Amino acid sequence: MITDLKCRNIKETSWRDKVKDCCEQENPDEPKGCDCCYDTWKEELREVNTKYSEAAEEARNISEALAFLTERRDRLKTWYDELTRANDLSRSICEQLEVMLHQIEKISRNTKYAVKAIKIVYCMVRDFYMQVDLIKLKYDQLMSCIRCLNEPALAPGQGIMKCLEDYGKKLDTLLATRDELLKMIMTAIYMAYRINKNIALDHGLYLIIREWENTLNCAEACHENSGSSESASYGEQYSRRKEEDSGYEAEQRPQEDKKMCELTPVLEFPICNDPYYDRLRKKYEDDKAEAASLSKELIDLNKKKETLLACKQSLEAAIQETNPKIRCQ
Repeated sequence: MITDLKCRNIKETSWRDKVKDCCEQENPDEPKGCDCCYDTWKEELREVNTKYSEAAEEARNISEALAFLTERRDRLKTWYDELTRANDLSRSICEQLEVMLHQIEKISRNTKYAVKAIKIVYCMVRDFYMQVDLIKLKYDQLMSCIRCLNEPALAPGQGIMKCLEDYGKKLDTLLATRDELLKMIMTAIYMAYRINKNIALDHGLYLIIREWENTLNCAEACHENSGSSESASYGEQYSRRKEEDSGYEAEQRPQEDKKMCELTPVLEFPICNDPYYDRLRKKYEDDKAEAASLSKELIDLNKKKETLLACKQSLEAAIQETNPKIRCQ
């Protein structure tokens, strides 16, 4: 026996209909009136109040987040600007060091020529006084011969003897200048050697300035992708610097020394290529973009809040005018 069962579709009752009797009972303090507009406006006012509260709370949260983000963005911008100025100053120092090296090269080259020239002058003066010594020797021999002849015609202070005696005095005066002149020449040679030694290309001031240039990495130009994967990360860079520390190898350090406070960042020159500088720039740009986005969102929320406030005030005014308790007095 086959029985056909036919089930009719049962319409499901919505949640609103189920709880309508419980949740939508009339409030005796706020009775519904016969004006359907009044009842509708009250419903709309409750909905508008809820939306306005939500918009106000969301605007407050965004405003606080924007204030925090703006403060952090400004601090990052200040620190980024300071590092940029430090980088510009280091570049200026490199330019001045390059000028100094150029001048030192010229001075070093000139001092070499000066040393050679003073040596030549010294040799000329020495040869001159050697000739004067030879003349003095011959003069002394001549005067000895005259004194040995004992001729009355060659009496001292008379005739040719007077000329010879005057010549001998001037010769002695010339010889007396030798010591002072040689002393000044030796002083000049000493000073020229000292200057050349202190600024020479292989040592002295030139080498010191070259070390400064190496420390500041003046030969390295700033490149745009300083924060790319090709560059060492900040932590790797700091570890490498510690391992390269001369005279104190990292693996030989006591364990307690490794646990000591380590200050970071330790910047390397040029600053524009340091990973920390690039990270700081990116963080500032991210905060700047996020702050701009939050500002736009806050403006839209304020517009929405003002719109809801105007609607709320209009509904409150309309409800006040159509309130049955007031109209029926």
